[in-house]
Amino acid sequence: MKKWERDVPVGWIVVLLILVAHYLITISLGNSYFAEATLNRMLWFSSFPAFLIAFGAAFFLKTGTLTLAVRRGVIWTAELLVAFAVAAWFFRSFNALFESPGAYWLFGAVLLAPLVYLFEFRRQHHNRKARTH
Repeated sequence: MKKWERDVPVGWIVVLLILVAHYLITISLGNSYFAEATLNRMLWFSSFPAFLIAFGAAFFLKTGTLTLAVRRGVIWTAELLVAFAVAAWFFRSFNALFESPGAYWLFGAVLLAPLVYLFEFRRQHHNRKARTH
């Protein structure tokens, strides 16, 4: 199995978990999905659990190189983009979704989470090596 082939199914798990978190946030905000201001707020709130989910997946997969972090961030963000585009098309809110700044916060959170994990991992790993020598 090629290395990137493992990232794709893990990415769909990440997307599913993000969609569940987004759904829970939608319910907590009164389920008024088509109100433009509420949609932006829901997407912005969803970016926090999305970041944590992608960060956790990067930790689970032991993302140790910049190439892996970038690849995983791009794959997972592309999958999330597809999932949200299909949902937006289904709910006929395609324009509202992609005109919302909150959507870009959400996509950016997933894109950056593996990179943040990598740089935090490198810093901690470097500090441990410095203490042992």
